[in-house]
Amino acid sequence: MEAIYDGSENIIALDFIKHPTNYQPNSFTESKQEFTELEMKIVALIINQIGHMALKGEVKEGHNIKFRIPFTELTKQRYDQVTAAADSLQLKRIMYRNDKKQEFHFIVPFPSVRSTSVDGRKVIELTMFSDVVPHFAELGKRYTKYDIDVMLSLGSTYAKRFYAIISMFYHRGQKQFTYVVDELRDMLNYPEHQAYNDFKKNVLFVAQRELADKAGIVLDWEPFKKEGKRITELLFTIKNDRQLAAEGVEQDRKIINQMPIHEAVQTAWRLMSEYKLQSWQKEMIASNHNLLEIFYRVHVELTNGFRPDVKNRTAYLVKSLGIDKLKESKPAKSLPKAPEILPLSAPVPSVATERTASTQSLASLLGGIVNLDK
Repeated sequence: MEAIYDGSENIIALDFIKHPTNYQPNSFTESKQEFTELEMKIVALIINQIGHMALKGEVKEGHNIKFRIPFTELTKQRYDQVTAAADSLQLKRIMYRNDKKQEFHFIVPFPSVRSTSVDGRKVIELTMFSDVVPHFAELGKRYTKYDIDVMLSLGSTYAKRFYAIISMFYHRGQKQFTYVVDELRDMLNYPEHQAYNDFKKNVLFVAQRELADKAGIVLDWEPFKKEGKRITELLFTIKNDRQLAAEGVEQDRKIINQMPIHEAVQTAWRLMSEYKLQSWQKEMIASNHNLLEIFYRVHVELTNGFRPDVKNRTAYLVKSLGIDKLKESKPAKSLPKAPEILPLSAPVPSVATERTASTQSLASLLGGIVNLDK
């Protein structure tokens, strides 16, 4: 987006360019907002523009800003819905309130919202007054950073708000955070008269489900403080797909590490049926200590989704084992050293080393057990 001064009090945003990442002040993330789902889409796209203007130093003090959002960014067909959202957005507020300090600030961010055309495209033009701009553009040392496409994909206003809140904490390196229930309800603009169980059902569970389905984020919570039976504060825990995959890998490896050696070989035979391996490849894996260990390492990572980019599981497995160049008709005198696969962030003791300190092959240790029914 190119920001150009028109010679008066305005900066006009002429070219709309959707950036992949949003940047917004943490104060805005935690403010009370009245926006509907479609209104939040419009606001997210405005933040998409002004955040990058702020990063590049294009936001000037004392100047109003005009934003032009294409209708096609909001809907493909229902222009009446965009009209309705524009009509109501002009009246909506963001609210900053601190009862402990007896301070409050209520803001109508978009006093002018109208439709117009730019280069034959229908757009919504929104004017933001200069005294409102800092609430959207003052990033400071800490700000909320999130993926715009994920934000736009979320349907519920509560899921959208939680996605921004989670992103704020996650990019600080915090995977746990707490909120006083009453403050959280107020921040999310949830009706005061609704019971806590309704808040869980209508807000927390809805956000949890959408974040898991569309953002790959697992959001859990538990009571952190109580007054009698009343829950007054919640502890939230967030995990992404990769963390969950890593946990699954760790759990499976612990199970494998506790197996007796003969059980590990038998289990490997069963697991190898999930791959398109030839009989001689299976025998090679099951009869070699090093290859069996690597087979388990690769298998648990693939099974738990730790390597989501792998398209051909069998090809990846045999290459990781270092046997992709071997053929049955020309058995190797000595097996090539299998390349190491990428380690996890927290190394786990190797499977085979946990079970035995011997460097002999499994075949020599166990005799004919590798000649199981394939």
